[in-house]
Amino acid sequence: MKDAVGSSLLVYLVIIIVGIVGACVIASSAYSKAYKAKTNIISIIDRYYLVNTDTKDVDDNTTDIIADCFSDETCKTTINQTLDNMGYHMKVDTKTCDSAINKKIKSDDGKKNYESVYPKVDAESNYGYCIYKVSERDSSNYYYTVITFSHLNINVLGIGTLFKTPVYGETRVYYDY
Repeated sequence: MKDAVGSSLLVYLVIIIVGIVGACVIASSAYSKAYKAKTNIISIIDRYYLVNTDTKDVDDNTTDIIADCFSDETCKTTINQTLDNMGYHMKVDTKTCDSAINKKIKSDDGKKNYESVYPKVDAESNYGYCIYKVSERDSSNYYYTVITFSHLNINVLGIGTLFKTPVYGETRVYYDY
């Protein structure tokens, strides 16, 4: 009888260890996908900015050429297509975005202005990311803070999103001419 109890304890211990290792692998995979999505969004914003500002004549004071990625629908479409191709699908609402950016704002001690760029109101076309335009209080220079979410869905069991962990990233600083 002593051997039966000892071996069942060993089986339970193996099941627990396999469960913990499996959870770590799943969590790292979800974080990796959110990190890759954040990096792709930042590179698209930077690429869009560079393409549009290279055509602007610095000596000319015209402002017809807009370097901002979010004044044009092609940038948003490119971001959404890229995320669709990589399989990053998640719906977030503005409340989730606001709570994620509030954590970031607390660390800045109110020295910066944050303006929501995407999503504005509606989250129907959202692929699970938020973008905020950040500027210093005394400067016209700005950059974008991109927030994606690492999440776990268990659709087989009928469980929606089990957890959402924000992944933050920032673009380079853009200068107004």
